[in-house]
Amino acid sequence: MGLFSSPAAHAYPDFIGYGYSSCVTCHYNSLGGGALNDYGRALFATEITARDVFSASKDEEEIGAQSGFLGSTQLPWWIRPGLKYRGLWLKMDPGSQATTERFINMQNDVNITAFADKKQKYALVSTISYTGQEPYFGKTNTWFAREYYARIKMSNNYWLYIGQMDKAYGIRNIDHTAVNRRAITLGQYDQSLGAILHVTYPDWDIAFNYFTGNQAEDEPVRQKGFSAVGEYQVHEGLKVGGSVLSSKNDSTEWNLVAGTMRIGLSKGSSIIAEAGLKQKKDLSTNSDPELGSYAWVETLLNLRRGYNFLTIFEHSKNTIKEPSPESMRLSAGFLFFPLPRIEFRAMATNAKTYTETAGVPDAWALQGQVHVSY
Repeated sequence: MGLFSSPAAHAYPDFIGYGYSSCVTCHYNSLGGGALNDYGRALFATEITARDVFSASKDEEEIGAQSGFLGSTQLPWWIRPGLKYRGLWLKMDPGSQATTERFINMQNDVNITAFADKKQKYALVSTISYTGQEPYFGKTNTWFAREYYARIKMSNNYWLYIGQMDKAYGIRNIDHTAVNRRAITLGQYDQSLGAILHVTYPDWDIAFNYFTGNQAEDEPVRQKGFSAVGEYQVHEGLKVGGSVLSSKNDSTEWNLVAGTMRIGLSKGSSIIAEAGLKQKKDLSTNSDPELGSYAWVETLLNLRRGYNFLTIFEHSKNTIKEPSPESMRLSAGFLFFPLPRIEFRAMATNAKTYTETAGVPDAWALQGQVHVSY
């Protein structure tokens, strides 16, 4: 599925447009991604999702109270389950004789978060996934543990995570095939065993991550190293940040650096961006490292509650010191939250590749996505 698929997390950094600039507000993982906490579920139902199916007399508090896993039925304090399904209809090269069409079950997750105390200082977070036909390190049609970690809230400002989880780097945008995700070892299945210390304050936060590779991989190919990510709130609705990552296995070494920016515009609208350098070295041949660049910009325009226009621009170049292929991709379409727990996407994508020696035809794609969350 390559360039045109979008495995995803549960909520989006774009929502800085609603005034929520810190991921810890809505997620069990304070760096974002993964399951939503009770407050995040209620906020999603009462501020992000359209309320067309509700009568005018039904207030937001009542809608929020129905956003739990079992609706308004309260669960025991010590457990919070969750379910996530994402499906993608993908049509490549529409209108041509070479057109192909398929439906992909992108994400099939069962999330369980368990707490050792009512204040939720100590938590165990796990996500069990089903591969379907898309392989997880060579495995297909099987269940596997994608992430599992302990979360310790040492104070309101210090969080410690130990286990297998996403690496701390860049913006955790939803598309794991984007130029700032899978292509630089941060894809859908690139969680890594390690520890993260996250320090967060009202205006800034920073996280340090030591990791030893995904435990489903063979030992020689596990990427081991460290990373750090931080953001500073310049003023309300504007956050700037940076990230670094260095890792290697027996054959490949990666060094990454990036700058990020998130801007909240009018309510529900935002611009988020990440641009960086990526250095890859083949250790088996001891050749000179390749220094490349990438950029990713996403704009979300709120049309009315629950309905948005979305554009994504991506640029990637594997080597900046000498002539090399240059890739660009532009996607545009709609992102809808018409019903509680339901999300729809409809996008058109154009991908271009520039080389100095040959012309490459544009690649077009249409996609529709449905996401169901409980």
